[in-house]
Amino acid sequence: MGVSLLFGFARSRRRSSRGEAHLHTEHGKAIDSSTFLDASREKWREVPGGDTLGRVYSTDMLSASASDLQAQWDEMNRASSAPSHRGWYQEMYREFMAGKHVVEVGSGLGFDGIYFMRLGAHWTFCDIVKDNLAIVRRMVDLAGLSDRASYLWIEHPESLETLPGKFDVIWANGSLHHAPFEIAQKEARILLGKLKPRGRWVELFYPYERWLRQGKLPFSEWGKYTDGERTPWAEWHDAERIKQRLFPAVTTTVLDYRFGGGQYGWLDLRIDRPIIADLPSSELQERLRTYNILGCNRKNLNGKFKPQGPALAFDCTGKMWSYAAAIDLKDLAIFGRLPARPDFIWAADLEVSLRAGAAGFVLTGDDLNKFVGREVMLDAGLSTQRLTIKTDGPELPRYLLIRNGAFETTSSGMLESGVIRSGT
Repeated sequence: MGVSLLFGFARSRRRSSRGEAHLHTEHGKAIDSSTFLDASREKWREVPGGDTLGRVYSTDMLSASASDLQAQWDEMNRASSAPSHRGWYQEMYREFMAGKHVVEVGSGLGFDGIYFMRLGAHWTFCDIVKDNLAIVRRMVDLAGLSDRASYLWIEHPESLETLPGKFDVIWANGSLHHAPFEIAQKEARILLGKLKPRGRWVELFYPYERWLRQGKLPFSEWGKYTDGERTPWAEWHDAERIKQRLFPAVTTTVLDYRFGGGQYGWLDLRIDRPIIADLPSSELQERLRTYNILGCNRKNLNGKFKPQGPALAFDCTGKMWSYAAAIDLKDLAIFGRLPARPDFIWAADLEVSLRAGAAGFVLTGDDLNKFVGREVMLDAGLSTQRLTIKTDGPELPRYLLIRNGAFETTSSGMLESGVIRSGT
């Protein structure tokens, strides 16, 4: 899923004789999108029934009478609508959603949609499981809300192209992180074309820190840990990764929030420009690439770099703000291949383990004293930390600089991964 060389999940894409896009997992096993969607459909017809019901199959629920189905749905809805789970955001968005036209990707049994429809929203339920949609349709009819509901079965990502009109909100409550990045990215690009300018993109995801706590498992295995044995996939996300998936849309962050003891993340973005119409497709494909920077030339300054396998160990002197070392970016293939455009900036995504002290990370021009973006400072911690540093403008940076941020303390750590990419 578009993780490129960052975070150790190196996957490439190829085309079969049938023209299907394949994803290569970290184990080299290729899967195509149709195979993955079939596995996902088999999993996600299994829906959470709360603490008393456990997990149940939507196929089995369809055979229930109207009264029994209503009772079962109500119990499941109550179990998932506690203030610490759905309740907090349902309360927060209740006034905002009135009159809005919303597309929900991965609607499940329709708990959110029916809640907000009762408050005046118009809702389009989209799901990969037909039986889930059949239940939602029955519940919407029982609630007397049919005139404000639409339905779409996602047979494949291109199915989203049939959505009519323009929408105010894209709502993805815990769905897109269960697909490899390229599949979710394809869906996201289609959905962005259906969104009004300054519309909202709202998404629940599993955070990077949760993935770290739970053992940095391969994504094909992590889903089994988070959502049960039959789950084919789960990826961590954060604001920057979601923005990378939505690239080149121009966004403003409304809310970036963690809840459930750090188990869940919530991102609400305003999409200021969903589409940059004058961007040639060849340039877009080039800007979607990420470039590994750990193999670039390095400069030891008052500290030093030392390769350790694919990572780079670094040490800073004890003098505060002393420049330790820098990575020279000038030989990256990206140089000279892309024009400077005011719509775009440059971003470096890093994974850092800092054992002692504190260190600052910043992008600079040819002059190491000319910072071309804001420095990010990290304190030593027990686990790997992820950070993104950005430029202030469209010009390519020359160096990634690391410097000491601790007073009279030698700082040291490991740059475990790093890529540079185009951003907005």
